[in-house]
Amino acid sequence: MKSRLSFILALSISIAGCTKKAQELPADQPIDNAQQAIGLKGQNHLLPGVDQYRLLVKFKAAAIEDVEKNQPVFAARQAPAAAATWGRTSGDVQSYTYEQAIPLSPEEKTALKQGRQAAPAPGQFNRYAFRGLLYVKEAPGLSPAAVLKLANAFEQLDIVEYAAIEPVNTPPPPTPDFTSQQYYKNDVDASNPSIRGINANYAWSIGVTGSGIRIADIEWGYNKNHEDLTGGRNVEVLPPPDDQFKDHGTAVTSILVAKNNGFGVTGLVYGADSLYVISERVAGRPAGIAAGLQRLRRGDVFLYEMQTGGQGGQYVPADYNQAVWDITKTATDSGIVIVAAAGNGNQDLDGAFYAGYRARGDNGAIIVGAGTKSAQNKASFSTYGSSVHIQGWGDWSVTSAGYGTLYNGGPNATYSNNFSGTSSATPIAASAVIAVQSWYKARTGTVLSPRAIRNLLINTGTPQGTGGHIGPLPNIKSAIESLLATGLSATAKRY
Repeated sequence: MKSRLSFILALSISIAGCTKKAQELPADQPIDNAQQAIGLKGQNHLLPGVDQYRLLVKFKAAAIEDVEKNQPVFAARQAPAAAATWGRTSGDVQSYTYEQAIPLSPEEKTALKQGRQAAPAPGQFNRYAFRGLLYVKEAPGLSPAAVLKLANAFEQLDIVEYAAIEPVNTPPPPTPDFTSQQYYKNDVDASNPSIRGINANYAWSIGVTGSGIRIADIEWGYNKNHEDLTGGRNVEVLPPPDDQFKDHGTAVTSILVAKNNGFGVTGLVYGADSLYVISERVAGRPAGIAAGLQRLRRGDVFLYEMQTGGQGGQYVPADYNQAVWDITKTATDSGIVIVAAAGNGNQDLDGAFYAGYRARGDNGAIIVGAGTKSAQNKASFSTYGSSVHIQGWGDWSVTSAGYGTLYNGGPNATYSNNFSGTSSATPIAASAVIAVQSWYKARTGTVLSPRAIRNLLINTGTPQGTGGHIGPLPNIKSAIESLLATGLSATAKRY
């Protein structure tokens, strides 16, 4: 009997190492339960996204008589070893407090102590059998790893049937898969042939997902913790000082690189090497662009998710600002592809007011207007003109991460089905640029110049419908087939 008491005492003392001081564990401490499940024990594990747990300990009913002053009262006659062990610990285990998960009434407790509790009637729930099911009251304040470690330690005791951890807040249901609603990734819609996409499906079918290409995106900010965007390949450069307009950048980046994970949305070029997101709010646009350019190479792609005021303050491309125009030309001259939003001002860049802007010449950027998903018409608000080169979907029909109009699973699990403007058009068009460049680079070991890939997408895209000029909608398959038909080296020289 003495050896058994010593064994239980040793195991009880092991719990002392899992007290409230155990919130920080060594780096090599596993966060999941590697213990072999035996009987009712060893079945606990942590859940993704859950940061707070309750801990239930199920003592054997015969060992527990009551809970008084938040401590278990052991039935000394039925379990003297348990009572002795609990009373002879150093006090660490007793520093926890407990409460019954299924409390007994005062009358039931009195009857239990006097040994006169009646057996439950047939079909009646036996509350007495669960008098040993206790909550550890401090558990929600411990780290998940510490709660798991404590549960495992309790399960070493013979007087414990099992320990069970449960989330304080039940995790939300899994995010649905909205990829089928990203119609802009298709070629021709099966239900309506006037609805055309950039044919990212073709790119995926031949293994093209953007590998070999780095991307930068300058705007206000984005949610780096969004479930579809977390990961080492997405890097904030000059992070914004707050969360204003973070949904915008979240939506843009998701169209590009949202993970291919079976839920949420899938980025059109989800396999790109990296994505650098720059907030223009920190140091201004030229400095922000320069910070992004430092991380890019020849053939990489930079998105300008910006617009600026033109005539009457109406929105036009960001390079209407002379400093942005200058740095853009330097970037494209070095071989970096700039894809920029035309702006949502319904401005005619061929008008007299913009004569000075046109007189600067061609800085090599690809300017993107907003078109409709059906018939590829100019969206009413999109700025237009001969200096707008290609279009993307911008008519409140783009499914993306962010905003929460489609699905809201919490701040890091939001999705939209009405992202719009040249804001949505630009990443869709840029995805075509990235996919074609990725394919070409893998095939030839070289890259297409900014003007070469711009001309290629113009010449092979789906023609524009009505409205002021915003150019065709790119088609990845048509562009690649043109390169193959013309001969890769000849095409590169031609463009």
